This record gives sequence, C-alpha cells and structure tokens, in this order.
Amino acid sequence: MKNTKFYMTAGVLVSMLMSANVHAVPAAEPMYKFLPSDTVVENVKTSLQSHGIDTSNLQVDSDAKGVVQLSGLVASKQDAEVATQIAKQSDGVYAVLGQWRYELAAVPVDSDAAQEKTAPASSGEAVQSETQ
Repeated sequence: MKNTKFYMTAGVLVSMLMSANVHAVPAAEPMYKFLPSDTVVENVKTSLQSHGIDTSNLQVDSDAKGVVQLSGLVASKQDAEVATQIAKQSDGVYAVLGQWRYELAAVPVDSDAAQEKTAPASSGEAVQSETQ
C-alpha cells in the first residue's frame, strides 16, 4: 500500500512537471544569426576595396553559414595574408579559406660566380696546390 501511494504521488508530480515545462520554455533562438551569402560577399568586397585592394582579380564566395572562400591572383604572399585578415574582420564572416596564386620574385644571380662554380676545369690544365 505504501508503495502504491508513493508511485501514484510520484506519477502525478512528474506529469504536472512535464505539462508545466512545455508551456514555460520559450522557443530556442539560434546563437548566431547568419547573414545571406550575397550580403557577406558584398561586405568582404567592400572591406577589401576600402583598404585599397583591387578586387577585380579576386573571387569571393560565401556559403550559408558565413564561410568565405577567397581565390585569385595577388602580388605576394603578404598581400594574400592581408586580404585574408581584412576578410575575417568583415561583417557576417565566420571563417575564411584562401586559395591564392602569386608569383615568386626572381632571385638575382651573380653570373660570374655562377659560371665559376659550374665551369669544369679544362682537361689539359694541371691543378696545383700550395702547401706551407
């Protein structure tokens, strides 16, 4: 008999709590409100242009969750890093992925030193070494 009263009381309390919670809990709102991808792309392009970066050779794409893909031809690795940082600070951007192309600067070579290193000794000359 004691067990029956306990279970009935517990069942009534649980059913009351469950019915009360259904009405007391407001609808959950998303933690992050995503902007439309077109808006994010325009924000990134505007930010880049306001920092003096020419966007005519750049492709800017965004997905529905604010992940931006930057690609195109830039003058240097430093320019790619600067553009990526600016894009990260743009409104609506959650993350930035880059697929950059840039040309490496040619390294000047001293032509005389290069010829000395690569020129073989002629077969008729003897190499002398001085010892002290």
